[in-house]
Amino acid sequence: MIVADEQDKTQNDEAAKPAKPARAPRKPAAKPAAQAKAAGVKPAGAKAKPAGGKAKAADTKDADVKAAAAKADKPASAESAEAAAKPARRRVKPAATTDSAPATEAAGTAAPAKPARKRAVAAKETAETAPAATPAAAAKPPRARAAKPAERPVVHRAPEERTATIVDAAGKRVDEVKLSVDRFGVATDINLLHLAVRAEQAARRRGTASTRTRGEISGSTAKLYRQKGTGRARAGSVKSPTRSGGGTAFGPKPRSYDLKINRKAARKALAMALSDRAEGGTVYVARGLELEAPSTATVDDLLVALDIAAPVLVVTDDEPVIAKSVRNLRYAEAGEARRLSVEQVLRNRSIVVTEKALSVLTGA
Repeated sequence: MIVADEQDKTQNDEAAKPAKPARAPRKPAAKPAAQAKAAGVKPAGAKAKPAGGKAKAADTKDADVKAAAAKADKPASAESAEAAAKPARRRVKPAATTDSAPATEAAGTAAPAKPARKRAVAAKETAETAPAATPAAAAKPPRARAAKPAERPVVHRAPEERTATIVDAAGKRVDEVKLSVDRFGVATDINLLHLAVRAEQAARRRGTASTRTRGEISGSTAKLYRQKGTGRARAGSVKSPTRSGGGTAFGPKPRSYDLKINRKAARKALAMALSDRAEGGTVYVARGLELEAPSTATVDDLLVALDIAAPVLVVTDDEPVIAKSVRNLRYAEAGEARRLSVEQVLRNRSIVVTEKALSVLTGA
């Protein structure tokens, strides 16, 4: 009895629950074969029956009539299935329009599709009527090239303007004399001057330094101690460069440091150096500088009275008295006109030439 009461209670509870709404059954999608059949089109795999003559034309005409009738009576479901079977056409995003855009586009109405050429023309017209681009989107200006540093102007005097100041024994400026163009009017070439100076400095090197190698050292040739077992590094000769009293590895040997330079190039380099000093106006000719005995004070008074830039090169020609008078001055040096070097001329800022030496330089 208790079981019957529980069953009645369960049935009452189920009746009290709200009934669930019935779910609508899904409509099966139309198959491609059914769609083709409804449209009156034969499937692709079907073989066409051969027909000839008038029968073929009649069949074609009847098929066209049936297809038109089937298309008119085609149900909505078949049309939707056919539309679903076709690929969706890609929508082209319309270009930005100006304030004068049609009201239909603003309202959201779809404009009819245009051919590719018409769309290109419309896009071009839209781009022409569109407002100017923002500064950020504007084309960047071409990158400006870095300006080359301005070259220092070089003042070249004409060869006929190369002159030297003539001074007397007291250091007073007396006159001017024109200098030879061949000797004092040559354009400067830094590379040639550098080569000439290197050649002159290398020629002064004696190149007599010498060291002895391990083969030239006198000593025993016996092995110092056995190869293994002593715990020391292996050693074989007492004349090894790593030992005190041994030979020298890669040491200097007597050699010549001379650099090859042509005679014409060396002569032209000296003319360049003299021309550079003449162009700067630092060439002076000492007139009447004749000494019976060496006198450093006399030459010192002359150079101080001239008030020229030091160091000073005094050029003489077989005048040992003047050369001896100059050699004790710490800011001056003497040089022979026939053995003048490019390094001497470039090392000194002013040049004082005797009248005898000037004739040698001009005629050389």
